[in-house]
Amino acid sequence: MATPDSPKSTAIDQSKIMTNPGYLSYRPDGVFINLKNAYSSSGFIDFVNKMFSGDSRFEDLDYEIFLKLLYDADWLEASQNKGAELKLATGIVHFPPHRRELYRPVKVLDRGRQAEYVFEPVTITVTYDEPVYGEPGAGGVAPVTGQVSKTKQQQASLDFDEFVAAMWAKGVKYGIDTEAVNKVIDAGTSVRMIVANYLPPSEGKDAYIQELSPDLHRDNSPKTLLNGKADLRAFKNRFPQVAKGTRLLKKVPREFGKHGYKVTGEVIVPPEPLELNLLALTSQGTVIVQDQGIDYIVAELDGFLTIDPVLNLISINEKIETTAGISMKTTGDLMLGVDEFIEHGEVQEGRVVNGKHMTFMSNVFGSLVSKGGNIVVKGNLTGGGAESLGGNITLGRASRAVIRAQDGTITAQYCENCTLIGRIIHVEHAVNCELIATELHAEAVEGCMIAAESVRITSSTESKNRETFITMVIPDLSVFDLTIAGLQTKMAECLSGIAAKKQEIEQLKADQDFAKFLALYERIKSGAIKLSSEQAGNWQLLMTKNAKTFNQVELFNKQILALERLHGESTEELANVSSKRDATGTGINCVIDKVTGLTVGQTMKSAIAMEIFRGQSNTDIKNILQKAGSDKARIFSDDDGSISWRYKPA
Repeated sequence: MATPDSPKSTAIDQSKIMTNPGYLSYRPDGVFINLKNAYSSSGFIDFVNKMFSGDSRFEDLDYEIFLKLLYDADWLEASQNKGAELKLATGIVHFPPHRRELYRPVKVLDRGRQAEYVFEPVTITVTYDEPVYGEPGAGGVAPVTGQVSKTKQQQASLDFDEFVAAMWAKGVKYGIDTEAVNKVIDAGTSVRMIVANYLPPSEGKDAYIQELSPDLHRDNSPKTLLNGKADLRAFKNRFPQVAKGTRLLKKVPREFGKHGYKVTGEVIVPPEPLELNLLALTSQGTVIVQDQGIDYIVAELDGFLTIDPVLNLISINEKIETTAGISMKTTGDLMLGVDEFIEHGEVQEGRVVNGKHMTFMSNVFGSLVSKGGNIVVKGNLTGGGAESLGGNITLGRASRAVIRAQDGTITAQYCENCTLIGRIIHVEHAVNCELIATELHAEAVEGCMIAAESVRITSSTESKNRETFITMVIPDLSVFDLTIAGLQTKMAECLSGIAAKKQEIEQLKADQDFAKFLALYERIKSGAIKLSSEQAGNWQLLMTKNAKTFNQVELFNKQILALERLHGESTEELANVSSKRDATGTGINCVIDKVTGLTVGQTMKSAIAMEIFRGQSNTDIKNILQKAGSDKARIFSDDDGSISWRYKPA
């Protein structure tokens, strides 16, 4: 028979056990799982919940198989195909309350990633009978007149199977480190340790595009003749061409990742892999075709193939290339509907050309507007303008022109009396220009007005008594500061509220009778005091007497927990906001290698960064930069040497 301090317990009559899944069977040699019939773990989870919440547990549990049955659906499906039967444990036995009390509370850390437990030597209360002796008789021997029941604390030992059941009841249902826990239990030492770890989810695979035709891209290598020699006069595939019906691209479907589990048994859903809309990639001359559940982009006509890496579009069309020029006499204003347009003639003053990707080999005196494409001007851009909505602009020389690529890159060799507005600007030489960009790279600037977040200039000087005036756009941190101040106030209010609630509790505990009641309550709750039926009645009367005050204490404790939780959330949010504030403005700097004429710099705060200039006219931009205000501060003014300035948030 098992002694009170022994982890071994008596077997349970299987005929009286709770309802169990049909694939779970009990035999003299153990508890077995018929995997062929175990289609789902839900029934097994219900069974385990009922068993561990009652007075039962497994004996000699195979914990690895136990976890797989509960949480590994892929393993379960694979095992079913094999028709296997596995031994789960040697039996199911009682888990009496006096043994369950040996297991301490467990602490779940890091939002369910780990569980921490404190192991200590344990004792168990043992009841024994001690004889009571009367007065010695004539022979000097005292007779036994009765017996008195006494208790004593006796050293006990823990058990891994009990530990699994106890931790399940306390909320830790996954990832117990079997080897580490058994080692500590066998040693019987005191230690605080991590007893369970979570299972991170496995990532899936995003859907992706697979190229099917070798002729999708331009190949400028020499063409190979039938005799094997290279033809240096021709390219292998200068202009990619495809025939109608050619499969160009294939969509490879996404693959989902596997779920992870917290130590509490909660599912951690992996990030959903990205889906791909193949239809969004198609453009003129292409169509989606489905074959055996797989999507393909197929050529809808014979023609030239164009893959746009900026817009992620594939199209088949005929490009337009002319030599007549654009003028009132030849074409008038143009509204182009093709992807690519090449013009070898001049663009007359006053003419407007709307299109996408446009290249102009000669001089341009009119206005060019691209929607989502790039503009290239090989000749001079004079007196007109170029604007690309979403693309880039490349120029040779420009004079008295307005060039805008708000979301793209402007590249120019020489500009004079021009306005350039782009996300990135590369200019070799600029004179009396307005240069507005997130990033500015210039070899030489003379008398220019500049606004940017990052400036890199090789040489800067004045021009005709006009200094080079640089405005560094820096973030307005007031929104962050207001948020931080609000969080700090909220945290202070939480701490004040916690202190007030604790003071109210202490005032209630100042009543000696109530303090004694609380001490007695804790001992009864912990099991240190066992009540007889008569004492239980008296205890109930005492509970009723102190119910109102006791409920007040419980309410204050709940309010303290709520305030502590709010304080923790506010602390975490404060750290996040502070981190974002510190990171804001990273990379804002101005470097000028050589200053040979008056160059002045200022900072200007903006809550929307460079977006403050979007849609503004030239006059409005100048007013924004030159108008004095509290949002601006002078940072340098030099006519010789070099400048190296970097933004540091206050």
